[in-house]
Amino acid sequence: MTNRSQSRFWWTVCIVILGGYESLSLSTSKFRPRVPYSQTFQTSHRDSSKLHSSRPLYYQEARQEQVKKPQPSVDDNKRRIARAPTLRDSTQSTSSSLHIINYICTNQALLLLIASSTAIAISFFSNNPFEISSLHWNCAQDFHSLFDWQPSLSRILTGILATIPIVAAGRVIETSDNRDASRVNFATTNMVISLFGRRKSAMEPTESASFQVMVQSAMIAISSGISEEIIFRGYIPTAIFSMTNSLPSALFGQAALFAAGHQSKDAEPGENMLNWSLQFFSGLWYASVYQMTGGDILPCIIAHALYDMHTLCQTWIEVNNQIDYTQKSSMNHVGEERKDAAERLWKGTGISLNSETVDFARHFFYAFDNDHAGSLSLSDCQRAVSYAFMNDSIAPDTSIVRDLFEQAKEQRYTDGRLEYSNRLDFSEFLHLLVALRSNSREYSR
Repeated sequence: MTNRSQSRFWWTVCIVILGGYESLSLSTSKFRPRVPYSQTFQTSHRDSSKLHSSRPLYYQEARQEQVKKPQPSVDDNKRRIARAPTLRDSTQSTSSSLHIINYICTNQALLLLIASSTAIAISFFSNNPFEISSLHWNCAQDFHSLFDWQPSLSRILTGILATIPIVAAGRVIETSDNRDASRVNFATTNMVISLFGRRKSAMEPTESASFQVMVQSAMIAISSGISEEIIFRGYIPTAIFSMTNSLPSALFGQAALFAAGHQSKDAEPGENMLNWSLQFFSGLWYASVYQMTGGDILPCIIAHALYDMHTLCQTWIEVNNQIDYTQKSSMNHVGEERKDAAERLWKGTGISLNSETVDFARHFFYAFDNDHAGSLSLSDCQRAVSYAFMNDSIAPDTSIVRDLFEQAKEQRYTDGRLEYSNRLDFSEFLHLLVALRSNSREYSR
């Protein structure tokens, strides 16, 4: 095959692969529910101070079929508001969403089949046919075939070790207070809870068992690991290298295309940029592993699959732990805590909240108590504020949240409470949230 015909062939393969991958990303985006955050807080004795956007705090039920339902009455809406903070409405029906999981796995397999079939077909009709398994972009003469998956201890250990940097990078985003990072984390949480539902327990006997979620996570992770690695660390960089004869171009080009394939048309620009950066780093790392192992795709597949499985399982466990804690904590000292918080808020601001609003706020408060300490750290408060203002066009600056956090601690001495704690109780957090919402434009970025 001449250089010109080879370039034409690889351009064709790239277009077909990227077009198919983009279609896959868009077709599965409906199973990555956007976060429909929080219920409007009702206030009295002053103008309404909306602490949240108008949509309720639900995990969307992406796996249920959409059916036409009658318009709910006012009483129905009140009951829905009252139970919204339990985070259970989206997971009441069945446990995991097998048809979505099968859909994802099938599409990954179909995408790989289309890409491989296209390369084989063009090779068959070309003047110089070649074996698709011999394609590579490693400069060394010795390399592994793209379909050489014979396991060995060294190849498996390399794949396991290659997972560590990607997990570490993901953990940075998971623990970040940044608003865009919060969007990424909440989108992941919603996707996972929509796929696997709630955890099986004595009170939830029909929900998902841990072993079941591990198996289903493995199905998704292995299918995406095999498909995406062969395409993005096999076909595409080989195509770029054949056209440019430049290893850096192949390295950075495949990473950029890999990151572009993970963008969502429904996401905010900042969220897409953050996710693009993470996926670009992942693409660079997996490609570097391929090069460092002398052109071996198996460690890349192992690392990719392990990272995806880790993300799915860890997120599912953490969100179920937090929901369980939120439900349990919100039922303790309901009347006493509600009355104390409402009285202290009225005394400090002149704003009165109804009981449903305070109950909702209590659920919201415990949902962000990651340490299960009954109080929120500054980091917890930053994430809670990011969530509360998620659907607003403007959001409080992190420095403002920090200042209000410190003011709340100082107010304890004014109120005659001399205890020291670097965390806020529910009443103090509610006061902070009301202050932010009441002055949202003043406190915006």
